[in-house]
Amino acid sequence: MMELLFAMALAVQRPERTLQLAEVKQADPMVLAPKMLPPETSEQITGGWVRRYWAPGQMYQALFWEKSLPERDGICARRVHLVSAGNPTAPGNPDNPETVLTVSDLGSGVQYGPSYPEPATEARCAELTGYIGASQGQVDNQLAALDRLTETMRLAAGTADLPFALECDPQESATACNDPRRALAELPLDKLLRVQPSRPLPPRNASTPPGPRLFVQTDAPKNWNAAEVEFDTSGPGARSWIVTLTGDERVETVRLRSAMIIRH
Repeated sequence: MMELLFAMALAVQRPERTLQLAEVKQADPMVLAPKMLPPETSEQITGGWVRRYWAPGQMYQALFWEKSLPERDGICARRVHLVSAGNPTAPGNPDNPETVLTVSDLGSGVQYGPSYPEPATEARCAELTGYIGASQGQVDNQLAALDRLTETMRLAAGTADLPFALECDPQESATACNDPRRALAELPLDKLLRVQPSRPLPPRNASTPPGPRLFVQTDAPKNWNAAEVEFDTSGPGARSWIVTLTGDERVETVRLRSAMIIRH
């Protein structure tokens, strides 16, 4: 699922490095960083995580991040580094703490997070936990979608009539859509996972020719007038919010969907 986190730039390979399983399993990322990253990089690390991913053998990934700083109004940014440590031929169970894992650099990139409802200051950025990875060539569109999302949340938290249509699909949840406006206002930004801009096709009508409809490449600017924002599991029922924003000059429709998603 790491392709949802950020677009990776391939790293220059260094001589093979190895670690024992005991050094990686349930390790403190701050202790592990100097063992997996170059000294000049590990010195900049302020946090991270280490997770096993379920593949043959003993396979782990570690994500390390540097200090988060204000990128622009309402947005924080931090540089991240993804590294793997694995042995695909080792027994998956039981564990042998002396199993040798090969360390590989997977890449580095930048993650972004909204500071809403506060301004993006160094103190605010340091406490954020909800970040997305930006796809190459899509950074501006993804950050614009984040701006749109937090503006709709701000409006939903107020008392004035909403200037956009608000829809909610509970997907078999008994309570998810009891109060859609409150659900929008209180979206768990600390569980932010992904922002995917899109350009939906206009609805088919009587004047639309039959058959497949495709976008045609032209020199005209691309109008990314929609985005899907996905959150990790939060709240009761182990469900995840998926939010779709549509509109050209402004947000015209916000659609909330409460989904049961199994992530590996």
